[in-house]
Amino acid sequence: MKKNTNNGYFASVAKRLPRALLAGFCAGLTFFFFGILDIFASNRKELLFSFSDFGGYIFLIALGVSLLLAALVAFLPGKSSDVAFGVIVWLCLMGYVQAMFLNGAGSLTGDTGGSVNVALAVIDAAIWIIVGVLCVMGALYMRKKGIIKSIASILLIVLVAMQATGCVMQSGEITRSPFETAKEEPSAENPTPSDYIEKAYLTYDGINEVSPGKNIIVFVVDRFDVSYLYDVLNSTPDFFDRLTGFTLFDDNVSLYSRTYPGLTSMITGIENDFSGTAADYFKKAYSSSDFLRDLKANNYKIKLYTANYYAYTDGSQLYGIADNLSVATDYTVTDTGALVGNMLALSAYKYLPTALKNTVSISSASFTGIVEYNGDAPLYELDDPKVYDMIHENGLALDDSENSYILIHLSGCHDPYVMDEDGSRIEKGTAEAQLRGNFKLIYEYLDELKRLGVYDDSTIVITGDHPRARDDAAIPTQPRLTTLFVKPAGSKSKGLSYSYAQVSQANLIPTLVKYSGISTEKDYGKTYFDIMMGEPNERYHKFELYVKGESDLIVTFKVTGEGDDFENWEIYSSDPVDMIYK
Repeated sequence: MKKNTNNGYFASVAKRLPRALLAGFCAGLTFFFFGILDIFASNRKELLFSFSDFGGYIFLIALGVSLLLAALVAFLPGKSSDVAFGVIVWLCLMGYVQAMFLNGAGSLTGDTGGSVNVALAVIDAAIWIIVGVLCVMGALYMRKKGIIKSIASILLIVLVAMQATGCVMQSGEITRSPFETAKEEPSAENPTPSDYIEKAYLTYDGINEVSPGKNIIVFVVDRFDVSYLYDVLNSTPDFFDRLTGFTLFDDNVSLYSRTYPGLTSMITGIENDFSGTAADYFKKAYSSSDFLRDLKANNYKIKLYTANYYAYTDGSQLYGIADNLSVATDYTVTDTGALVGNMLALSAYKYLPTALKNTVSISSASFTGIVEYNGDAPLYELDDPKVYDMIHENGLALDDSENSYILIHLSGCHDPYVMDEDGSRIEKGTAEAQLRGNFKLIYEYLDELKRLGVYDDSTIVITGDHPRARDDAAIPTQPRLTTLFVKPAGSKSKGLSYSYAQVSQANLIPTLVKYSGISTEKDYGKTYFDIMMGEPNERYHKFELYVKGESDLIVTFKVTGEGDDFENWEIYSSDPVDMIYK
């Protein structure tokens, strides 16, 4: 009698089904559910939406992937099934190891498009390859040595259990609404803390308005390293010649290496000692800034156009300071598909080997436009094409203020690059094209100031908040300089001037105070124009070194002499701090 091969095949499928389901669900839950929940909880202050806005979708995706992979292992014949099982074990194991031990920086740092550390990438890839070979070879020997199958199954169970436990421990952050505070104990200042709060935030309100009197205007082009400046100059030498009355300083040192706390220190003049949380620093910096206090005393309207998280964690830190604040009590997710896609991209970035991370372009700016508050005006986000459209379509107008301080923060040389050189929105571009688009925006803004007759009396700065980090997990071995253009009020120069003076961020506020004619009893120090070429001038740059699994380090460089010569950079101090983005 002929043997029924179908019965034998289905018997084999039934035998493989338990480990197939285990492998499928470990992979599906790791990459499409647990990992995303961990990212969400770890970056809760930055992601302005709730778990309920995407949780159901990622669970269904995780379930679908799990069942698909389980079916693959169960229904593939013989050794093909064993190899598929071995590959899934390899991916689950190495994904977990990558996320826990091999990533050079956090999964959501706002700077995911930086250069790859070649040494780390090679070591990382070698580990992936070796473990992959071992897993596949082990899977091929499972039938002869049952202990291998048992070890693999136990490993998958442990991976699922550890990740599930981690999610349970972070459940408070996962389930918390962006309008819900962290649990507080009653205190003298707040005897009856509320779980739910109003959300204050910076808006686009007034971005098309300037004062008929004095205007201080600061364009912060994110990560405007001098290397990007020279990329443009090398191909278009006259590109910046339209900056009439400006001086280009190409030997400028920023105090910090990141937007947090660099931008807030530029606005307030207050350094971060990293003794508390980011929220603690923001509250202290904005409330104790002599510069902001003097602006208000001199009848300046203050408008800060910058994004949540890196320059403030809640607009309440800017009460009484920023005039473009609004308050909301609810929000709407305007693009659920983009939200889910971004969360999946963050998961991919977290688990991919170092050498492949740059294939995923994702950062906090990728979430622009996804959340809409119900306040009086829209939330300001780093959306350069949107800002360009507002200036291009509506121009500028004079408001009823006496004077204005206006800071406009642009994504600039930071990925994702969604702006071309004409200011149009694109899917994926380059840093140079986006920088050129930023200057198209700036040139139109300056033209409007001239049309309104307020250009000559305006003090205008175009600069970056920090240079390129190149690698957040390695101490710099080359100079870090930030581009700086300055036009003081009253400058009559018809073209662009150049200065090779050794200046730094410490000269920013003194320049704004002096040339805007602010009345003050405080001596703010030397302006950019008070520093002569070759004049000794000690400058400091605080590099924020990410140390995986340990305290971060603030490596402070003292720069004496020309900044483009790394021989003039020496490590002044190296101070451990708690996680920088806590």
